[in-house]
Amino acid sequence: MNEERIESIRKHGKAALGQKELIGHLEGERLTLKQAVNAHCYDCTGFYADGKVDCGMKHCPLHPFMAYNPRREKMATRTMSKVHMEKMRAARQQANA
Repeated sequence: MNEERIESIRKHGKAALGQKELIGHLEGERLTLKQAVNAHCYDCTGFYADGKVDCGMKHCPLHPFMAYNPRREKMATRTMSKVHMEKMRAARQQANA
């Protein structure tokens, strides 16, 4: 089943963000969150059959992160609070003393 789908993607799919990730997923690779979003969008849009454009599906919870959304949000990254950073600095200084 997956082999047929992969072949279909390679034959009919446009080269776009998410193609490589979707194929990797179907081959059993583990994806990062960003890769999974790109793979889902590639699949959902029919391999970008209408072109590499915003899908316009504002009801989709992944739309804010879609690769071709002009108002795309970046994936959240882990940030440390100033208090935590100060504790880390103090611990490093103490370890180096």
